[in-house]
Amino acid sequence: MRTLAVGNNARLNTPARPHPPARRGPGHGRALGVTLLELLVVLTLMALASAGAVLALRDSPQHRLDLEAQQLVTWLEAARAQARTRGLVVRWVPVPEGHVLQGLPPDALPALGLRWRDPDTRVLGGPLVLGPEPLLTAQTVVLQHASQPAVQVRLGTDGVRPFRLLP
Repeated sequence: MRTLAVGNNARLNTPARPHPPARRGPGHGRALGVTLLELLVVLTLMALASAGAVLALRDSPQHRLDLEAQQLVTWLEAARAQARTRGLVVRWVPVPEGHVLQGLPPDALPALGLRWRDPDTRVLGGPLVLGPEPLLTAQTVVLQHASQPAVQVRLGTDGVRPFRLLP
């Protein structure tokens, strides 16, 4: 009996299969992949789509005013806490480029954030008194966007609770 065991040089009688003929013609024999032109077209389309998305997602005046109001609430509460702690009468006074905290010593709060982030921010309302009494009178202030006066944000306190954004 013939086997393919080691040391046996005998081969089984199997007919040799010829390799299939190479296909020639359109689409055959071409390497698989993408061309440089196809890659450039896809990258250009992606760049245009992302540029459109960036332009569509820019900050609106309402969003910028909301950020200004949140920052102002933080400043007002920090100044109110300093006024109560030190026993000082502190006044918040709006100025065209930002706001000023009158009555606090210069080392009480850093002066870095006393400017508006958006130069189009305007304040409707007068100065606010922030202390030293724990109970204040009800006070409100309105932030407005200069280029769109209808865009406004109100913030205030009832005198007992902290300053917050109002509806």
